[in-house]
Amino acid sequence: MAHSRDRVRIAVVAVVMLALVARVVGLGSRPFHWDEARVGYWTLRYAETGVYEYRPVAGGPLLYHAGKWLVRLGGASDWLARLPVALVGGLLPATALLFRGRLHDDETVATAVVLAFTPILVYYGRFLRADLIAAAAALAAVGTVLRWVDTDRDRYLYAAAALAAVAAATSGFVVATLAVTLAAGVVAVDHRRVAGAGETVPAALAARGGWLVERATPLARALFVFLGTWALLFAPRGAGLLADPVALAERTFVDPIHAFLAVRVANRAGTEFIPFLSGGVSTLLASSAPLFLVAVGGFLADRYGVLGDRHRPVVEFTAVWAGLGVVAYPVVAEVVAPWTLVHLLVPLSVPAGVGLALVVRWGSDAVDAGDAARATAALLLLLAVGVHAGVVLADDVYGPPSPDASTAQFGQPADDLEPLVAEMEAALADAEGENARVVYVGERYYLHDESVTERPPITPESAREAWGERLPLPWYTERADAETDSVTRPADLSGEPAVVIADPAHETEVADRLPDHEAETVRLGLWNREVVVFVAT
Repeated sequence: MAHSRDRVRIAVVAVVMLALVARVVGLGSRPFHWDEARVGYWTLRYAETGVYEYRPVAGGPLLYHAGKWLVRLGGASDWLARLPVALVGGLLPATALLFRGRLHDDETVATAVVLAFTPILVYYGRFLRADLIAAAAALAAVGTVLRWVDTDRDRYLYAAAALAAVAAATSGFVVATLAVTLAAGVVAVDHRRVAGAGETVPAALAARGGWLVERATPLARALFVFLGTWALLFAPRGAGLLADPVALAERTFVDPIHAFLAVRVANRAGTEFIPFLSGGVSTLLASSAPLFLVAVGGFLADRYGVLGDRHRPVVEFTAVWAGLGVVAYPVVAEVVAPWTLVHLLVPLSVPAGVGLALVVRWGSDAVDAGDAARATAALLLLLAVGVHAGVVLADDVYGPPSPDASTAQFGQPADDLEPLVAEMEAALADAEGENARVVYVGERYYLHDESVTERPPITPESAREAWGERLPLPWYTERADAETDSVTRPADLSGEPAVVIADPAHETEVADRLPDHEAETVRLGLWNREVVVFVAT
């Protein structure tokens, strides 16, 4: 038995190593998406000023704290900024080991493989958004709670408490995850009653109440671990905060909740149910259809005893979590985007792992029995899953950004920006005086006061829209420590700025005013988002 466990660990470690390579290689080859640029820009501002306070419009605090230290230690680059997410994504398959007591050995390894190579999980494991970290923390929290229940070792409970706080500090989607997992838990607990083999949910909870009461002390400690981790991540940073501990506690524990409710609940824009749902489902099928079918098969096989086991609640729990997530996550999202699927694909890995292991087992038994037809069917099914994932990885994850990519969102620039950024940085370094700056030209980019972008939220709305039109370039100009300015028309340009970023409508006028600058048109979105950049030669 111990030998079997060792083999599972070795196999999962091998999968983790491959997953890390898949996420780290070429990590900086794709230009920053608009969302990445927002996080990156404000991280650079935080690293420079040391001032930070949670703002829901800018996402959770975790990436900012990690990014600040990376900037201070290694400088600013696309590769380094994405590294924390890539490391979490690469280590994510290791969470399969948390379920090894409730899954078979081959199912545990297969779950790790799914977490390692599902295309959307790979893509957003190479992306500066916290969705993957939030989903990983949620799955790991569930796994550590189960390990606590199975082993009665309190360290798993404390780990779960810390992971819950980490999930809260990454993404607002954690609220949807909490609701969906509670519903999935009720379904899983109630299964035996529905099947006529167990008590009601209230009776089941009452029966376990005594067990929890006996563990009141570790539960209390876990609460302190949660609050301590929350304080570490959500406490505002800046001078003079320790002078008033009461105010600091309020800003750490109360203000973030009020801010989140005000922005994401009270003032949240409505969601069009059908477009968001159909967008999520179509992306899921385009990127992971064979895997989704295998996951459905794994869930049904476990539920109806095809595997020869009694029903396992963990398989049903994760399947229901993912199933409800198909509706919940796209609907609570602010925009239709593939990254919302990360939150349901992570729990879907468990029934998918069960399904994959079943297919392998079925095919192996067919080979042993000399059943060529059954063995061929199993092989074809495995090839469908593997080849489909490989094609999506090659084209959509590692290939150049394309409007046809199932994994990408509109805000991903279609052109490689690094060569242009290198030219911009060289021109800024060579310029002198007032010419050592970047100037945006056009009404769509104009800001009356450039300082409004230093910390979120950006107000007024007109300034927020103008800054959004510039994305992702603010990350690159801030990375170069460039002074920025803007004018509404070419006639208002003064001097010969090292870099001018213009609305294409003003290209001819700007070219006439700056004959010694080279112009290059770049696409800042997957379609219909061009800008002309003039760089001094």
